Amino acid sequence: MIECEPYDRLWNRALWYLGRRDYGSRELRLKLLKPRPNKPLPEEGDVDRAIARLLELDLLNDERYAQRLAQALSRKGYGARGIAYELKRRGLEAEAPIEDGERLAELLHGKYEGKLGDEKGLRAVYNALLRKGFSHADIRTAMKDYLEEELDADL
Repeated sequence: MIECEPYDRLWNRALWYLGRRDYGSRELRLKLLKPRPNKPLPEEGDVDRAIARLLELDLLNDERYAQRLAQALSRKGYGARGIAYELKRRGLEAEAPIEDGERLAELLHGKYEGKLGDEKGLRAVYNALLRKGFSHADIRTAMKDYLEEELDADL
């Protein structure tokens, strides 16, 4: 017979997880249902009950979590597509807090400015921006604008 984790222990574990970092309801549900070595499995009904109670108490809020995560990813330099992908992967929905064109200009004039002096640096920055979720067209446009600004400043 499979032993089940009591609801009180499950509730305390859910609170402990939320005390360490924010979670979305889907993400926390999967975390609580994940088998742990030498520990009994929780019943799905108990997990659903705990998630519903956390939502009711506003200790778990998908919209708030999605906004915070989108802002954090934007600060890390992710583009709208990269943010949307990460939110979808975690079962969340939210809009990107800043437009890609503005964000690309900030990154090119800030974080990546010292790397844009030669062809190798341009390729490295281009590839880094692709990995952050920016589109090819947006990167090309932003880099072209940046290089034109630099050329005009040198004249």
